[in-house]
Amino acid sequence: MSYKIAIIGVGNMGGALAKAVAGNLKGSTVFIYDKVFEKERDLIRNGCIAVAKAVDACKKADVIIIAVKPNIIPAVVSEIKEVIKDKLLISIAAGIKTTIYEEMIPGQRFIRAMPNMAVAVSEGMTTLVAGMHAGEADIKTAQEIFSATGKVVVIKESLMDVATAVAGSSPAYVFMLIESIADAGVSEGLSRHTSYTMAAQAVMGSAKLMLVNDEHPGILKDKICSPGGTTIEAVTLLEKGGFRTTVIEAVKACTKKSRDMSGEKY
Repeated sequence: MSYKIAIIGVGNMGGALAKAVAGNLKGSTVFIYDKVFEKERDLIRNGCIAVAKAVDACKKADVIIIAVKPNIIPAVVSEIKEVIKDKLLISIAAGIKTTIYEEMIPGQRFIRAMPNMAVAVSEGMTTLVAGMHAGEADIKTAQEIFSATGKVVVIKESLMDVATAVAGSSPAYVFMLIESIADAGVSEGLSRHTSYTMAAQAVMGSAKLMLVNDEHPGILKDKICSPGGTTIEAVTLLEKGGFRTTVIEAVKACTKKSRDMSGEKY
């Protein structure tokens, strides 16, 4: 199905989302607005249509995605609320619950989304939460739009903070892992470019192998760890250093921060 979509704010995440949707959701039209025109320039070359005002973008669309920083959400909503009441509103702002939007625009059909940066290469992971007035058709619309950018799951809002930590923020952890592996490769004589390529491809291939085969990660790990071999030597050292415990605690800390931002305690 084709849609007319307005994306308000095309910074890092909004821009990545706009590019992926415009490139992959065939037949749809993507209108974009940002106060900084330089952010729009590349997206215009990728098929998006820049509009002079946020209100004008919303008037042209039937789905509006707000992709601005959380602190300016109230100002943006105040500006556009009179022209979006009969349309589906989606926000990707972290830490702002559906009830906050429903207080700002009573009766609004609203969905909260949390994509990650991998939407830029159409391999994103997006979690969706439906607002009080969003129906099944609205959820389906959001699923179709974000499926153009990668995988999508619908969850309860009480789980959105942990979803933020597990999916939204986790590319940062993965980049740190890639960088660490590559640094080790460089220290042992590999060129920087070669080491980054090898580490990144290993991460991407490993993730795809797990998803395609639908196997437990522990089983896949065991398949690589030959008795008395090189891999189990490395795994043993990682365990001594508290690798898994550190990752778990990092995800839990990220979850707590997200809950603090939204003022929730679960």
